[in-house]
Amino acid sequence: MTDSLAQLAPAVGYLRQYPAMTCAELERAAGRLAVFARQRGFVLTEVFVEQLATDPAAFDALVTVVKRGGIPVVEVPTQAHLSAVGGGETKARRLKRETGAQALTAGGSPP
Repeated sequence: MTDSLAQLAPAVGYLRQYPAMTCAELERAAGRLAVFARQRGFVLTEVFVEQLATDPAAFDALVTVVKRGGIPVVEVPTQAHLSAVGGGETKARRLKRETGAQALTAGGSPP
């Protein structure tokens, strides 16, 4: 990590891999999250990719990492990536409730 990156606050990314999404599309989406994080003064340390068949396994892992690391921000491509996990609670609400972290969409507004 360069000195300039070491001074940036950590962030993690989260996205769902949809059935028609190719590996190249997934890589581009993760790359966009890293760019947006850096533009906001964060360094993206990890991207959690949710497979629809195992949802919410990647999100559960993300929550654990955010809690342990005190990570203040989770970057997502769109609000849809943080939709309900069941029982009416969205992933965005669960993230805030369990970790206090802020979810930011790559488009700029919080979900």
